[in-house]
This record gives sequence, C-alpha cells and structure tokens, in this order.
Amino acid sequence: MKMSKRNVMLAGASVALIGMLAACSHSDHAENSGPSGDSGSGKKPTISATIYDRGLIAASEGTMENNRWTKWINENGPTNVKFTAVPRTESKQKLNTLFASGSAPDLIFEFDPNIKNPLYEQKQLMPLDDMINQYSTTYKKVLDENPILKQVATKSDGKMYEFGKINEAIPQNIAVIRQDWLDKLKLTAPKTTEELYQVAKAFAEQDPDGNGQKDTYGLNVGPGLLDIFGGGGSYNIENGQLVRTWDGYKFYIDFLKRLYDEGVIDKDYITDNNGAKARQDFLNGKTGIYFVQASSYSLWNRLWVTDYATLKTNAPGADLEMMPYPKSPNGQFINWINNPVQLTAVVNRNAKDPKAVMEYIDFLSKPETGRTLTNGLEGVHWQEGQSGCPNTIDQEKNKTELGYVGQDYDMIFSVTSGGKCSFIASSFNPDKPDEKLAKDKFKESMNIFYSMIDQGAKWPGLTHSEHMPTVPQDLLVDSQNGSTEIGNLVTKAIVGGASYTPDKAISEIQALWTKYNGAKIDAFYQEWYTANKDTALMPEDIFQIVKEQKATQDEILK
Repeated sequence: MKMSKRNVMLAGASVALIGMLAACSHSDHAENSGPSGDSGSGKKPTISATIYDRGLIAASEGTMENNRWTKWINENGPTNVKFTAVPRTESKQKLNTLFASGSAPDLIFEFDPNIKNPLYEQKQLMPLDDMINQYSTTYKKVLDENPILKQVATKSDGKMYEFGKINEAIPQNIAVIRQDWLDKLKLTAPKTTEELYQVAKAFAEQDPDGNGQKDTYGLNVGPGLLDIFGGGGSYNIENGQLVRTWDGYKFYIDFLKRLYDEGVIDKDYITDNNGAKARQDFLNGKTGIYFVQASSYSLWNRLWVTDYATLKTNAPGADLEMMPYPKSPNGQFINWINNPVQLTAVVNRNAKDPKAVMEYIDFLSKPETGRTLTNGLEGVHWQEGQSGCPNTIDQEKNKTELGYVGQDYDMIFSVTSGGKCSFIASSFNPDKPDEKLAKDKFKESMNIFYSMIDQGAKWPGLTHSEHMPTVPQDLLVDSQNGSTEIGNLVTKAIVGGASYTPDKAISEIQALWTKYNGAKIDAFYQEWYTANKDTALMPEDIFQIVKEQKATQDEILK
C-alpha cells in the first residue's frame, strides 16, 4: 500500500532527529562516501557543473568558475569539477543555449521549476533512482531521513529526476516598526490592515521625527506586503475544487491606493525595482514601517546589526520592534516561508559518468562540506563559539572571501544533516551586544511565527510557488503575458486616481484573464490538484515541517 505524504513525512521524522542530534557533535565526522570514482587509475574523474553568477565576486577572488572555493572543492572532493557560470538573472536563456548546442554540463544547479520542468518534458534529464541506489551513501541517507524529498522529486513516470535539500523553515520576509514613533504619537502596533493604514498615515503626517517637516513615509511597498492580503490571483479550495479568487488584489489595491493618493508612501516606489531607495529612506530614519527580506543569516545580520546601527546614527533614539502581519479583510495570513523542501539540481541525460556525479552529490551532502561552504575555514573565517557552532572572526574579511558564496556552491546540503549549527540562530555571537540583539529579535520573530500558525493563519496562495506545476507549453505564453499585464494593471489602478476604483480594476483583471485563456489555465491547475493533492507539498506540510524544526530552534534560542 502506498503511504500517504503525511505518513511518509512522519515516518522519517524520528530518524532525521537522531541524525540531527548526532551531527550536532563537534567531533562527529560524516561517513566515507565510498569509492573515489577513479576506477583504480588513481586519478579523479572529471565532471562539469553550473554555478550561479550573481555579480558579487571581487576581482581579487577570481571568477565564479575559478576561485578559492572551486579550488577547495577540487582539492577535497572526489571529483574534479569544471564549472560553467550562469548569470543569475539569465538562467533560462543560458541553459537553453547550452542544451541546444549540446554543451550543457553534467550537473545543472537551478532553483526555478519553470526552467527544469520543460527539460524533463523534453527528455533532457537523466533519472536518478539507479544512480542513487548503486553509487550513493550520504545522499541516500538524507533521502531515508527525509522521505518527502523523494516524494516531491518523483515525476509522473514514477522516477526521481531532481536532487534536493531540506531548508530551515522560517519567514522569508518580515516587517519592523519604529516603536519610538508609536510612543511619541501615543499609538499601538496595528493588528488589522485598517489599523496599519491609520498608523502609516500618522507616521507620514504627524511629524514623528520632530524636524518640523513633512518628510516621512508611513511604510515602504516592500516584500511581503501583498501576502498580508492573501497574495494576488490565487485559488480557494471549496469542496475539493479550485476556485479562482482575485480578492487579495482587490484589498491590496484599495489599501495602497489610499496610501498613494494621500502621500503616505513614496510615489517613486514603482521605479525602485530593487528596493535600494526604500532601504536608504529607512536608514535615513524616514520610514515608520519597513517590509524587508530576512531569510538568511547575512540578511538578518544586515538588518539588525549593520542597518540598525546606521539607523541609530542617523536617527538617535530610533527603536525598532518586530511587527506581526496584521489581519486583512481577506483573513489572517502567515509570512511567506522559505521553501522547506527545495529541489535544486538535475543531471544531463548525456552525462558520461553518473557514478562521479553521484559521488560529488554525496560530497556536497556531508556536514563538513556544508559547514565549510557556508562558514569558510576554521581559524581563518570562523572559530568555535560557546554553543560549539562557528562564529565569524572578521566580518569584513568574510564579506570579500565568502560573500559571493552564499549557498550556490552547495545547493544540496540539508539543515537536518548539519544539526543545530546549520540553523541561522547558531551563527550569532551572543558575546557581541549587537549580535545578541539580532539573535533575540530572531527568537521574537520565530515566536510570532509559531503563534500565528497555531492560531490558524493561512498560507498566501495554493502552495509554495516552487511546488506549483509548470503550465503546458501551449498555454505558457498566455500565462506569462497575462500575469505581466495583470501586474501592470494593478500598478495602474493604484496610481490611477479616484475614478480607477478597485472594483473597476478587478473587472479589468478578470477580462484579461479570460483574454489569455484563463479558463484553460484554471482547468490545468484543477487537473493537477486533483491528481497530486495527496503527494504534492501543500501548506499543511510546510507548517508540519516548521513544527518538526521547532525543537532545534528552541534549543538554540533558549
């Protein structure tokens, strides 16, 4: 009998916990990954792999294809890896060109399912089941401990085609608020979106910084704001059927339209594509509520250590507090969560040495590899802290020598393999006051997060976007064009003045959806949901993973 997804997840939980506790020991070492793949010749096999290029590497470090970490990988791993850089914002174009020319690397690291799924449909990918069964030790153990990984990696033909990892299930975006402004204006933190509007309006109009000028903003139009209203065009589930809803957009348009018309938000937000101006306004002490991405140690550290210090320099007396997402007319929604079960790599069907590829994946799956490619070298980039976990020695040095690494050289490593030291909170050094504050704020954020889940907050969408299916090729252009035009229309409605009402905007959005074959797209998603609702990763599974990781978080944050 086929186990349900929920039972499979729970079956692996106790095994994963045992593995996690073992991995926490500083003296533990990962098992040998087996044969070197040299077939007795004494020479390492050579494979090829992609690597994202985000434009972050300093000239002194080399290139993404040749630097201190590619050398470390080739010196310490079972294979020689020839890296091909893929511009982060041009993955689709680059990979399509590589496959079309027959020069695609053996191993493709890519997050976007809308890039990988067509490769599967075109039969460009190698099934992984035999590779794993014949050659793997470490990654096979990861699958045994986390059966959900195999479940989501299995395609319609019953075979696995993607490697993946378990991520730390934490909010991707958060909101912070100027508590000193609330105190000065005798206000309390908003619990509803109507209260959010009133507080933001007061921040913009009542001179909270006391300089006698109307030069402050209530909030920034930042990441996560739309999620408060349930996301954009999504689906409700009614009696097992998907029902398209535009309510999230309607309430979002109404909310932002008022703020825009009344000068509560920066009217240049539309052209602030990367949020640089919004961040500068926040740092200058001109923004009362700040929506920001904070899904990694570096981002959390930047907000609560670097940026908070800058804010206090520019606005002495500034006091930041966490702000839970308020309830909207569409319901109470949770922050968008990092994808906890993330598929990250596929193998070119023309790869000539599957054994060597598998041995490299095993190498990347080991705790010591994950630790090095995350924290750097012990004694050079980090030292062991009170908790037994790595603490940064020199932040500026690491910015140059590690800042470009991110997770891109090890997109396979699971936090459950590395134990507590793989979790974000373990990276903060409580001996440093600013990092202790960052850790305390992280704890506060997680407690808010757990409380919202316990109280029934909903996921802002059908499921995580990386677990949604790719629209069929014959509908793909319509889906993309429709989404683009709808996004443009939402912006047009927000800035369009009193005559462009939210109801008018939704009517035009629905007409656009019809124009771009929306009914057929809805039917496709319904068919997918009916066939996969018991095996795909859905919000209740994401919340379950959050709860399973809570014990580790609590141990670190106690």
